[in-house]
Amino acid sequence: GDLVYMSVLYGDEFRTGNPDDRLLEQYRSIKLMGIPKNHLLINSSTDGDCDIISRLDKIHPDIIYTHHEDDTHQDHRRCSAIGQSVGRKARITTMFYAGASASSFSPTVFVSIDFRKKLKVLNCYKSQKSCGAINIERVKRREHYWGTMISDDPDCYAEGFIIHKMEIKI
Repeated sequence: GDLVYMSVLYGDEFRTGNPDDRLLEQYRSIKLMGIPKNHLLINSSTDGDCDIISRLDKIHPDIIYTHHEDDTHQDHRRCSAIGQSVGRKARITTMFYAGASASSFSPTVFVSIDFRKKLKVLNCYKSQKSCGAINIERVKRREHYWGTMISDDPDCYAEGFIIHKMEIKI
């Protein structure tokens, strides 16, 4: 039920495939997730951090989901730093998730998911699967393991998060 925006830092990145093909894949994935097309924010490699942060600040987010800060991939670390900067305001919850290259990621919050739906979204990214940037089996094993952390149901899958900061009102 949340209003979701998705920000891509490197829309022009070419090392993992044709940027135009990836843009079509991104549009397919957000359509499956029910995210409006104009909520996909594409940045380029020449955009500075301050420019991206300023654009994201204007959305006035309540929650930021960003890569874990100890990720081994340089682009994911940049994404984390930008996400934390946008989440600097007191009212914004900031949560880390693990990408494929996250190291020392030990989630403390788990959200059960419908893995079949997630698989449909991941399968939109044919270019990323073919170059090895997305490994479906690795994601499935990880999220099945995290499902065992919160449920005795053998078919439970979950995404794991680390809360960077969050207010709980009692």
